[in-house]
Order: sequence, then structure tokens, then C-alpha cells
Amino acid sequence: MNWLKKIDNNFEEYLSFLLFSIMVILIFLQVIFRFIFNFSLAWTEEMSRYTFVALVYFSAVIAVKRGRHLRTEGIIQALPNKIKKWVYTFSDIIWLSFTIIMVKLGYDSSLSVLLSGQKSPVLHVKVGLIYMLIPICFALLSLRIIQQIIKRIKNDNIEISSVVEKN
Repeated sequence: MNWLKKIDNNFEEYLSFLLFSIMVILIFLQVIFRFIFNFSLAWTEEMSRYTFVALVYFSAVIAVKRGRHLRTEGIIQALPNKIKKWVYTFSDIIWLSFTIIMVKLGYDSSLSVLLSGQKSPVLHVKVGLIYMLIPICFALLSLRIIQQIIKRIKNDNIEISSVVEKN
């Protein structure tokens, strides 16, 4: 059970580290081949682009998990902690609704592209599989938002950063 908790706590970090490392290696290869061997590797450009997009989505999940997404907190900070907790929870429920809608729309969109048979120009990977990053990452965002809501409801004297920093 300990390994499951470790995966839950660090999955996005490990994956983002891996994606970032792959992207750096691919771009480094491209630079070496282009400027030293005077030959361009087309597949590294396309692969690094897709890796970057995946990195952005998984980094957004990390930001949710750590409570680092932008919020407008001026008025909310003036509220008592009991009310503040429910205002934050309400805003997270609105955000959760958005992410659930994005899972559905992202799935429909990627399925449509997948069924069209469109392939990437160089790697010849079905583009619909790459588009599947959208519903997968928004589903993961939804999961992390739900976890934050549960932590906030369980904690009586709440500060946004204190719930996140305890984990």
C-alpha cells in the first residue's frame, strides 16, 4: 500500500521529469545534427513538440495538486476561515465541473480525429492518440481537484497553502 501512496503523491512529478528529460535530449540531438552534421532530424522536432504539450498538461496537474494555480483571493482572504473554506470549495466545484466537461469534449474530439485516421506528418502516429492527452489530463485534474476538496472539508481551520503544504 505504501508504493500506491508514493505513486499517488509523485506520479505527475516523475512523468513530468521524464517528459522534460526526453524533450531536452531530443532538442539537443536536433541541435547537434543540424549544426555539427549539417543534417536535420525531422522526427525530433515533432516528437519534442508532442512531448512539450504533454509536459504542459501534466505540469498543470502538478499545479493543482500543490495548490499553485492562480486565484483571485483579495476578497476571500478577508472572510473568516469557516466561510473561506466553503468559498474555496464552491470555486473548486465550479472548476471541477469545467474539467469534467473538458474530459467529455476532449474525448469526443480525440475520438473523432482518431476515427478520421489522421496521422502525424513525420512519425505517422495517429493524431487522435496524441489528442487523448486532453481527456486523460483533465480526468487527472478532476481527480486532484476532488482530493483537494476532500482535504479542505476534513480540515477545520483552513488556509489554502496549509492544506497543500501538509502533503
